[in-house]
Order: sequence, then structure tokens, then C-alpha cells
Amino acid sequence: MNILEFMQNISTQVYLRGDVIFREGDPHDGSMYCIMSGMFAVTKRLPDGTQEVIKGLGPGEFFGELSLLTRRPRAMTISVVSANARVGILRDDQFEKLARINTHFLFQLTKSTVEKLHRAEARLTELDKMLEEFKKEEEK
Repeated sequence: MNILEFMQNISTQVYLRGDVIFREGDPHDGSMYCIMSGMFAVTKRLPDGTQEVIKGLGPGEFFGELSLLTRRPRAMTISVVSANARVGILRDDQFEKLARINTHFLFQLTKSTVEKLHRAEARLTELDKMLEEFKKEEEK
């Protein structure tokens, strides 16, 4: 079974603009999502309570895999920004089966995870610089 055949067998869900797939801090539900159509915003809550857009996601991309793999609460909020969107919902058992039969899927998952780690590292570097500047201002 190739990846396209496999994706035909997973459940799909249609969402409308403004729908939230999950929120930062929600418990994991044993699933990740593969975008079939539409656009999504990935946001992170700032200390003041506002949401910062981290990036946009579109067809062919996926999200929710970190929580699926780690069983930790959702790290970010995902919401629909296009008029509508359709996602494939990949549950635990389906994920494991797909991982066994398709190395391309595993490669894309690894690549996505590494990109997320790079973004997090860049953000931490940014925050470190801001903290250093703040400390210098305090010392004056």
C-alpha cells in the first residue's frame, strides 16, 4: 500500500474559517492531522495572553505529530484561516502502520520536527538577546 492509497483510508474532517483544531495546552488525543486543502495558522500564547502567529500551513503539510509522539499537551494552537479546510486525521495505530510502510512519510516527519526545533532555538536566541538588553538597561 502506498501513501496515497493509505491516505484514502483515513477519516477526514472539514472545518470552516475560525475553527480551532486544538489549543495550546490541550491534552493530546492520540492523533495528528494531514492537510488536504485549506490554510491554517499556528499560534503561540505570549505572556500577556495575546497569540503570536508562528507560521502558516497548507496542503501537504501536517501538524500534531509532536503531541502524538510525546503524549504531551499540545504546544501550539491551530486554527483555520481559509474559507474552509479539510484534514485527514491519523490516529495512533494508523500512524504506526504508515510509519512501517512508508519511509518517505518518516523522512517528512523528521524534517518537519527538525524545522520546528530550529524555529524554537531561534526564538530562544531572540529571547536571550532581549533579556541581555533588558539587563543592560537595568544596570544604567
